[in-house]
This record gives sequence, structure tokens and C-alpha cells, in this order.
Amino acid sequence: MAKTVVVFSTKGGVGKTLITSNLAVSLAKEQAKRVCLVDLDLQLPGDMARMLNLSPQKSCLDLIAYLNKNSNPNDAVPLKRYDFVLKTSFAGLDFLPGVLRPQQSSHFDAGKIKDIFGYLSSDYDYLIVDVGKSFSETFVAALNQANLVLLVVTPDILSIYQTRWALDTLQFLQIPLNMVKIVLNRADSISSISLEEIKSSLPVDIVMQLPSEGKAVGMAVNRGIPVVLDSPRVKFSQGLIKMGQQLVLDSSIFLEHKEVDQ
Repeated sequence: MAKTVVVFSTKGGVGKTLITSNLAVSLAKEQAKRVCLVDLDLQLPGDMARMLNLSPQKSCLDLIAYLNKNSNPNDAVPLKRYDFVLKTSFAGLDFLPGVLRPQQSSHFDAGKIKDIFGYLSSDYDYLIVDVGKSFSETFVAALNQANLVLLVVTPDILSIYQTRWALDTLQFLQIPLNMVKIVLNRADSISSISLEEIKSSLPVDIVMQLPSEGKAVGMAVNRGIPVVLDSPRVKFSQGLIKMGQQLVLDSSIFLEHKEVDQ
């Protein structure tokens, strides 16, 4: 069964989509794992596909419609015979968007996320899921199926403040904080808050610090190529490759999810 990694942030512009997509590519290429990248950021659908130069024709809505016809996912036609995911050119990586167009977001049934993940789980080693930044029903339903939650933070006052609020909210929702880990992006920012201040402000572990790589990242995004493939030697890419290795080698970082009635 796949391990489910949910990635979110509390504000836009912190690099969440970039980190999520490149982590998935790194796991597939560098670690030779079967990975499904799921884009459940329903507020900004399509950003991840454009970043990776992908043109999906089906989405979770198609899979939900199919599962509604096959109420027992274990009895449904195997995924390989009813292809919902987009087979990418990145070895081992498949892609599944939540919706294809913004106007479809209101039709997304968050109650089906458990069935979606359950159906995909037997075909992959990892499900890497971008859930956006809004505490929506979809967001909470995805968290409820996670084995690991990665929270992308930048070293600035607003991001730290919003992250503390988000952690309080997660506790209220009975999501265990030891399931949540922080990825600190732009860790080398000149105007940043010190690492010690961040650690003292946030009661969860920082598992990775990623530096700014504006030129390399910008070129990769404009080309529609993951930066871990376009510029694998820059520190940003090396950090994500190392994170992928950690996910494979350290099974203790994952927790068995326990559903909570929200």
C-alpha cells in the first residue's frame, strides 16, 4: 500500500507546488519508486500541470464517477485497464489532477477522497498530494488519509505567524503534530528570521532547509522541466533529492493514519 504524503502551505508564493512536484519526480527518478502526483489544490487548478508541461485529459472527477459505479473499490476494474492517470515522461511518475477547470471545483466530492486514495494505493509506492492552502473540506479529508504532512514555510514574519495558526487548527482537528514536518524554503534569505527563532516558534521538526535558486528554478519552470532534472546539481535540487532519500530510508517518519470524525 502506498504511503501518502500531503503537502500544504499557509500562504501563496512560498514554493509549495514547486517543492511538491519536484519531490515526486525525485522519488520516481532517483529512488526508482512508483509515484502518483495528485493535485488537489482546487483553488488554483492547472498550475502544477503547467509547471510540468503536462496536458491531462482526465481528473479525480472522472475517477469519482467511475467509483460511484463500482461501490467496492476492490472489485473495480484495475487502474491499468481503466486509465485515469496521465503517464508522464518522467520515469515512474503518474499525474492525476483534482479537476481540469476552475469551474469544476464546486462539483468535487471531498467525501470520495478516501476511495480515490484507496483505489490508487495498491498501484504505487507513494502518493504525493498537493492540497493547497485553504482549510477546506477537501483539505481536511486529505489530511485524514495522510501518513505524513509536509508544511512549506518561508522565514518571514507572516509565514511564521500563519504557520502557528495552522498548527493550532490542526490540533483542533485532532491531526497529530508528530505527523507534521516543516520544509523551510528560501532558508538563506538575507532578511530572514533566524533558524533558532523559527524552531522556538514552531513546535514541529524542520526536516529540510532549501535555499533560494531563483535563476535555476525560473529557467526550469519556464521550460516545463522539473528543476531536479534540469539543474540536478544546484543546492535546491540536492535538498529535494536528499528528502526523497529520507522518505525511502526512514520509515519512522510515516505514521499510520487514524481517521477522525470531523
